[in-house]
Amino acid sequence: MNPQGLGGLDAGDVNFLRPALGNASQQKILHIIQIFNDYFQKVNIPPDQGEKLVQAAVQGGSKFEQIGNTVMAYKPLSPQAAQVYFFSVDQPDIFVQSMARLVGPLKQSGVQILYMNKMDPTIIKAMQMLGMHIQQSDRPEYKVMAGI
Repeated sequence: MNPQGLGGLDAGDVNFLRPALGNASQQKILHIIQIFNDYFQKVNIPPDQGEKLVQAAVQGGSKFEQIGNTVMAYKPLSPQAAQVYFFSVDQPDIFVQSMARLVGPLKQSGVQILYMNKMDPTIIKAMQMLGMHIQQSDRPEYKVMAGI
């Protein structure tokens, strides 16, 4: 929680985020916190609401992976499926490259379908550029699914 009482994530959240980041260094976790905060500002999500979204993801069992200025939140749903969301402040062309590097290990582990709760046009476009097949979800709790 931001020490000025404004809400949002800060260095005090390092230990809270650790379960979602495994053995990431404190420096890496602080970089991820900055990405979250910059992303929430970019998409006009109030800091306290953004903090609650991240807390809910961690408490729900999501893990975070980061490349450059992009963070992927993912939660395995089955051996073949995962829920994902991308927080990125990278330029669009860099974001596509980061997404490819983040999704690659999921695909290599056998994941074939990514589910998302939000139809973010930037994310959808990047997925399409990577050759993913986007369609309406076959699961009612998600809006979109992508075959990878």
